[in-house]
Amino acid sequence: MQFTTSIDRRTRAMLAAGLCGSCLPLAALADDDAHELELKAHGVYWADKGLAYPTAKTPKPQPAAYEQSALGLELNYRSPYFLGGVAGFDASVYSVNRLGASGVPTTQLVEVGNNGRLENGYQSLGQALLKLRLGDKAVVKLGRQFQDSLLLKSTTNRAVPDTYSGVSAMLRPADGVKLYGAVYDQYRSRTTGEFVHFRTEASGRNGIDYIAVLGGNYVRGPLELTAEYLHAKSYLAKSALIAAYTIPLGTDRLKLSGGYLTSRDAGSLFVCGAEKDMDCTGSGRISNRGSGAYVDVAWTVRDFTIGGALTKISGFWIEDNYAVDADRTGALTQDPGTNPFPTQAVVGPDFTNRDETAAQIRVAYDWKALVPGLKTAYRYVRGTGARSSNLVNNVEGREQYRELDARYELPFVKNVSLRYLFMTYDSQADGRTASQTLNGLTRQDWRQHRFYIDYSYRF
Repeated sequence: MQFTTSIDRRTRAMLAAGLCGSCLPLAALADDDAHELELKAHGVYWADKGLAYPTAKTPKPQPAAYEQSALGLELNYRSPYFLGGVAGFDASVYSVNRLGASGVPTTQLVEVGNNGRLENGYQSLGQALLKLRLGDKAVVKLGRQFQDSLLLKSTTNRAVPDTYSGVSAMLRPADGVKLYGAVYDQYRSRTTGEFVHFRTEASGRNGIDYIAVLGGNYVRGPLELTAEYLHAKSYLAKSALIAAYTIPLGTDRLKLSGGYLTSRDAGSLFVCGAEKDMDCTGSGRISNRGSGAYVDVAWTVRDFTIGGALTKISGFWIEDNYAVDADRTGALTQDPGTNPFPTQAVVGPDFTNRDETAAQIRVAYDWKALVPGLKTAYRYVRGTGARSSNLVNNVEGREQYRELDARYELPFVKNVSLRYLFMTYDSQADGRTASQTLNGLTRQDWRQHRFYIDYSYRF
């Protein structure tokens, strides 16, 4: 089940070129609906500025800022099913090139190397999988692949998506019913080309043998139910139950949804230091019994969508599942897990601190009547009553997040789209001192601009 890549960059580039060369004649000789070959270009620019909380080592922190830009390229090939419609294969070549950078070097679009500087980029065979199909009932995938479920999901907000290595399966035993599962033992993070084993952030013994997901989905008319369980071996276990009901209102619709999720320690790897957002001392074994419940309402009226959500956390619900080896010797890249709460932010705050209550309002508008291709959205989240996860102290935190999202699919240039995100965050921890902290509130103040430009071409 392992698909390690210890080969050097030049070898990876040669493999990528070889894959491209092998896919092109296949696509040329087959029917258009048999083989799929797609090229994607994803340009990314980030500008970030934030102020951390004081610590014993840095009692008077100064604002830290950086700018980074990169170009991500994907060549995605999907084969038809051969051998009587039973077996096929998919593959994706990724290439990321840093275009520019200034300010504090930080791992965002590419890794920071041992010299303290950002890497120039990387190449990777991001997907390489064998797919097996049993009619319309079941599909099994073996190899490097995307994951998209409630509690474990490949991210798409960097230069190229991240991918997992292992086996996944999906079964449709009846109409409206889907069962799925996956077991992964390696992962390629969103900032490197290497597949590595999962780890916690603790020093010493911190290797996670595998991450497994098991779930099911049921859809009948306006009702949808989803249940899922995640297990990071000897480290963390999560569960989720989500329900949604859509009510048609003429040409409009009202969607009501809610969920209950849990996060539990699952073995000897759950120690102080395994997750940076935990408040604890020492390096010994600790426990976690966190849960969260939410309700969400979305009302679509013509081109408007107005919504709101409320989340209540009991204990400490942990967003992060693992960390991964970084290019720097002896360093780890902290990689957040999937956050299914509607009150979560795109980046930064997760609003799942111990005993926190988070409320969100949002509005979106499709400008198709005036400016075809333009969509805008605004979200505001406020969290209150946040407390330290594994320590008893008098610190109580509150935090706020605002997000403006504008997307434009150019009607006069085929397959080109633009996106701009402006995000702001601020927090306050009452009663915080050098010895009494709340790690879940990572920054006092934070601003980030993101700009994306995307192009795709299907051969």
